[in-house]
Amino acid sequence: MNRNRKKRSGISAAAIVSACSVLWLPTEIASAGDIAQGKSIAAKGIPGQAPCMACHGANGEGMAAAGFPFLAGLPAVYLEAQLVDFAQGKRKQAVMEPIAKALSAEQKKAVAVWYASLKPVIDPAHAVQLQDSYPKGKMGAWLAQRGDWSRGLPACVQCHGPGGVGVAPTFPALAGQSAMYIKNQLLAWKTGARADDAHGLMAHLARKLTDEEIDGVSAYFGNDIGAAAASATTAQAGGQ
Repeated sequence: MNRNRKKRSGISAAAIVSACSVLWLPTEIASAGDIAQGKSIAAKGIPGQAPCMACHGANGEGMAAAGFPFLAGLPAVYLEAQLVDFAQGKRKQAVMEPIAKALSAEQKKAVAVWYASLKPVIDPAHAVQLQDSYPKGKMGAWLAQRGDWSRGLPACVQCHGPGGVGVAPTFPALAGQSAMYIKNQLLAWKTGARADDAHGLMAHLARKLTDEEIDGVSAYFGNDIGAAAASATTAQAGGQ
């Protein structure tokens, strides 16, 4: 009976971890011209559309209070893919969809490589160090770092890298993104409002999480490890 139940459960945790190891896309070397074009679009926008910095900040740092994600330092391949998904309606967001549709393929690539060239919002090395001292009494931290294999839930860091710093070019950083943004994306996958994840992996995992667990995981990456890693970056910058 247990054997049958396992067969009906869909994608296994082992299969998910295996898939994470092969979801790679070829990277491209960005030209100075691409970066300059992307910087201009980010700062000034294109005719009829708001500039990226209006929501994502002057340096791609995002606006946590409004739930707008940071883009600085994220992989160019990942960012370009998100713009394509917005343009095709696989990702839903009232502001981003028309902007992405208005951008040409060349402009999408340029914006992506510009943001990828910027300094990350957090200190990745410090975020990796923090994962060894995660608050084990917090459910969200435990799921992020250890998962729940009894339910077929691998740890978030198995795809998104140690400390949630991301694994280029496919898996974006979670550490330092706002808790609101992370929560909104998990809920979008859980409800089917977002459908742009390769092989449906994120949708499959999000449906297994309770709303309380989603809150916990989001708070861990956004408030706990993210805030600490961001503070370290600020301190380092101030001492230079």
